[in-house]
Amino acid sequence: MAETFWDNLVPYYGGPLSGRIYLAYSDTDSVFIKIFTKDLVGDLTSPTLRPIIDFSNWDPIKYPHLVNSQKKNEFGRLKNELGSDTFIELIAASPKCYCVVTQNEKLKKAAKGTSKHLMKKYLTAERFKEAVFEGRVIRTTTNAIRSLKLKLYTMEVVRTAISGFSDKVYIFDDGITTLPLGHYKIEEMK
Repeated sequence: MAETFWDNLVPYYGGPLSGRIYLAYSDTDSVFIKIFTKDLVGDLTSPTLRPIIDFSNWDPIKYPHLVNSQKKNEFGRLKNELGSDTFIELIAASPKCYCVVTQNEKLKKAAKGTSKHLMKKYLTAERFKEAVFEGRVIRTTTNAIRSLKLKLYTMEVVRTAISGFSDKVYIFDDGITTLPLGHYKIEEMK
């Protein structure tokens, strides 16, 4: 089995919390936290973690003791982009092209270069699954005003909205496990 991203976890804190917390750093500016816990809210609000987490977008009715608008968007704090909602499913075609299905059946979608209107209207969770698991390329068509040789034209532009293809990583047959291109373990794993 290929070594996954989560195999290189660094223990962060294992003290009086109900679970264990691990950090993993990606090759970009992101930090991923994997938490094994019985009480997520209780562990996140522990004296150890509370200073580094921004709770400003959490539900103020459910968690009035956590929400503090003065600390909103404070530099260096970790933020849950879904607020107090929890995600059920993540369908990621690439770092800037993903769909998150939440417990409240809301969708958080991102597709770089695709307008919000088209994402809302055409890009569903099923379309993301088609691109990732079936290898389909999902394209969108938009009308744009462009300047060519100092004259304005209206053009119909066709863009790739979702594609499961990546030229930066090797994707194994399961469609999920990946390694960077040129990694020494790729030949062993084939």
